[in-house]
Parts: sequence; C-alpha cells; structure tokens
Amino acid sequence: MNREELSLAINQWMKDNGTEAIALASKLVQIESVNHPPTGHEAEYQLYFAEWMRAQNAEVDLYDLADVPGLREHTAYMSTRNYDNRPNVVGKFFGAGAGRSLMFSGHADTVYEGTEAWTHPPFSGTVDSGKLYGRGSYDMKGGMAAALMAVKCLQDLNIPIAGNVYVESVVDEEHGGANGTLAGRLRGPNPDMAIIPEPSNMRVYPAHLGGGIWKATFTGRSGIAFAGEELISALEATIEFANLLRAYNDYRHETLEIPSWWQDGRKAEINLLTLFSGDVSRELQEKLPQTGEINFWIEGYPGMTGEGIIADLWAFYEAQLPKYPLLQKCKPQIKPLIRYLSASEMKNDDNTAKFLELIADSGAKALGQSPEPPTGSPFACDGFMFNLYSDTPALVLGPSGGNAHGADEFLDIASYEALIRWYAEIIVDWCGVSGDGEV
Repeated sequence: MNREELSLAINQWMKDNGTEAIALASKLVQIESVNHPPTGHEAEYQLYFAEWMRAQNAEVDLYDLADVPGLREHTAYMSTRNYDNRPNVVGKFFGAGAGRSLMFSGHADTVYEGTEAWTHPPFSGTVDSGKLYGRGSYDMKGGMAAALMAVKCLQDLNIPIAGNVYVESVVDEEHGGANGTLAGRLRGPNPDMAIIPEPSNMRVYPAHLGGGIWKATFTGRSGIAFAGEELISALEATIEFANLLRAYNDYRHETLEIPSWWQDGRKAEINLLTLFSGDVSRELQEKLPQTGEINFWIEGYPGMTGEGIIADLWAFYEAQLPKYPLLQKCKPQIKPLIRYLSASEMKNDDNTAKFLELIADSGAKALGQSPEPPTGSPFACDGFMFNLYSDTPALVLGPSGGNAHGADEFLDIASYEALIRWYAEIIVDWCGVSGDGEV
C-alpha cells in the first residue's frame, strides 16, 4: 500500500466505522465527569478510558497524582485541590520501530451542566441533525474520542506504525486546574510532539492565550443619611470599577505588543463575570449597600504573568483615578480566584517548523483541501504545562462545535469524522511506518 492508497483506506475506514465513532463520543459524554473544585468526578470516566485502551492492546498506566514524585513541590503546582479517586491515565500504542513519538493529551473533566434549560439532557450524548449534544461533547471529549478512533483506524488497517503513540487523559483542567497535566509531564512519557484536542474548530494553534480570574471587593459606608453622614455606595463603586476595567481593556488593545500568532486573530480580552452588592439574600434593599464584589477574567500573551497583569492594572487604576470619584473613597481589594494559566507557544525551531508543515500536509490529505494557516488560539488551556515545563512541544487541534460551557453544547459530527482522518494521517506521517512497505 503506497501513501495515496493508505489515505484512501483511511477515508474508507471512516465511512465504514462512522457509527462506532459516534457511539464512542456519545458514551464518553454519558459518563458524567464534572469538576467541582476542589474535588471532581472523573474516576468513572478515567476507568472507562483505561479499559477501552486495554481492549485495543495498549500498555496502560492508570495512576494517582499522589504517586507522582515532586508534584506538590513543583513551582507550577496549585495546592488548593483534592485528588482522592481522581486518577490520570495514559495508553501506549504501536512503537514497532524507531519512529518519532506523538501524544494526544486532553482533560477528562468538564464544567458543570449549569442551570439553563437544555434542548437535550446534558449527559445524554444525543445525536440530532449532525450534532452530538452534551456537556463535554465539544470541550473536549469529542477530540479525545477522535484520538482513540484514529488509533483504532490504523490498527484495523494493520499499519505498523514505527513510533510510539500515546493517548493521555488527565484530570482537573477546568477552573484553573492543570495539575493533572503537570503530573503527566513529571511522570512521563514526554514524547517528541503533543497534540491537545481542545475545540479549535479545525484550526491549528501552535500558541495559546493565558488567563486568570480575579475578585475585586469593595467596602462602603451603609445606611441612610438622616443626620447628614457621608455614605459610600459599594454598589456604585463596583460599577465604577467595572467601567474602569472596560477602559483598561481598550487601553491594552492600544498599547500591548501583539505577538505574531495573534496579529490577524482575536486579541487578549478582559471579561466581566459576576457582580454582587449588598445582602443578595434579601429581595428589598432599604439602604445603600455596604459591600460589593466583581469577578473578572483577564487574558495574556506568552511571557506575561498574573502578577505582572495585576501590577499593570493597578498602575492604570492610579492614573485614571481622577475620573472615578467613588473609587477614590472606596478602593478595591483584589485577589486571584484561580491560578494564572500561562500563555505559551511551541519552540521556534526547525523541528516545530517541520511538524507544522507535516500537520498542513496531513490536513490536506484528510480534508481534501489545505487547512487554514496556523494562528494563536483565542482561549487559555493547559498547553503551557508542555511548552514551559517539559521538552515536548504541544499544539492545539480539535473539532468544531458550539456552546462550550453553555446549554446545548454540541460536537459537529462531520468535523469529528474529518478530525479522526486527520489524526490518523498525522500519526502515519510523523511516527512513520515499519517494514519494507512503500508507506
């Protein structure tokens, strides 16, 4: 079988096995694996993942994070989580010769289903009109199912892949986690390249944004000024700070140096998440509220730190303070709610350039046309644990879909099937084929 014939065989395999591929993605969605910091419910999912890989003759390592030496002492470890009954799992496939190695690494946990109404139950894995619905279908069980099915495709076709292929499922990525990914880097394996199947909408992201969530709290002076007292509304101070954050967002757009990966894409943003003031348990407030708080998300580029971002915010705050009279009397207290998820990018070297060229060529084989050029992701993820704390460069490449973290989250099935083909082509081109065949 030559290379062109192998691509035709991969395409035909996908046509013949689409039902099985959809069933696997649906099954993964049906296994509830919600992250509830500081704990999480990933165990059942991880056990299923491990058993599926064992059934495909993988060498499987299922381990507790507590058994990883040096994890808790590592500078990148976040100490506010509980990992009882939350194992990581990694499977090793192929490796018949001395080819280059590749890992697909993704997170098992999802955010919770929320309180919004779903058209289809959030853990049903329902398929309707070309979409597979459910929490985690898009972020990121669909991408992980695609990695498993790509391996199975090449196994079924009896292709003797030369290099090792790993599929790793880690716990606790959501809500500022990534300790599971760090544990994987400390325990290994750390192959030549890694792909993170986050939902990239079939775009190749060699770099990703960073981000963190902070809380600003305000304490005013409550009451009713019957005696002429000076009162300070914490609510209005909180609103003024929200407006200052919006101004700071505009300021960053004008002043931040934009790395090349994001020149033509979405820039780092600031988002307001929640705002509370006063006694929210009472329907009727009869006085100015004494307390206020606002949670906000700030993104950053590679090289930026959470401490540096907040220092810059404080400098902007001081410079703009004359425009915000209430903030002069009611200064916020700011603290982080999660770790800062560092932005990162793949090494700028010949090996990365070769891998990105191979990704594009493999995509053309799988998709029938050249994929869009690589760019920087518009979101944060755990890729920094590879790019900053291991020798394995990682890029993001995953399926299309919609409503991540919202009601009616869905995986686009056509993109899922195309991604399986693309992953299979990447494995062949990167890891090579053993023996005397033409492939």
